[in-house]
Amino acid sequence: MNGHKTIARFPSGVITAPPSKSLSHRAVICAALADGRSVVENIGVSRDIEATVGCMAALGAGFSRVNGRLTAEGTACPAAGGTLDCGESGSTLRFLLPLAALSGRPARLTGQGRLMERPMGPYLDALGARGAALVPEDGGLTVRGPLTAGTYALPGDVSSQFVSGLLFALPLLEGDSEIVL
Repeated sequence: MNGHKTIARFPSGVITAPPSKSLSHRAVICAALADGRSVVENIGVSRDIEATVGCMAALGAGFSRVNGRLTAEGTACPAAGGTLDCGESGSTLRFLLPLAALSGRPARLTGQGRLMERPMGPYLDALGARGAALVPEDGGLTVRGPLTAGTYALPGDVSSQFVSGLLFALPLLEGDSEIVL
């Protein structure tokens, strides 16, 4: 080996990617909907994520944090009714509307800033066609259900948040559902 150091051809190690806010929202909701205990690691910390955690707690999930891990004590069927404060998070609002419509009891979604000015047309049409109503009231949005199984048509050029919201809620309904873009 004539005195030269051998250099590894393939480096190895562990790299933790920065957390994704988009994925963190979805992971919190999935953990909260799972029946039992789930742990989410490398979760983003922001006001928007805190709004999602708070809303899922209002729907019946329990949360604790230890060493950067979020543990959820989930519920396979979220409670409904009451008020869900989405802060300024459009993701939280769009993800939770279908979940809030599951039980048939009115739920009020509120927020700050210009949150309630965000486009909600795809849900007005799709949820309205399947038994739920979205009613703007006093700076918030009240959703009344119950949401029913069936076909949900959404324009294909809208935010994936609308599709994700339906993907969270529809498996919790009796009967089969389909999302058509």
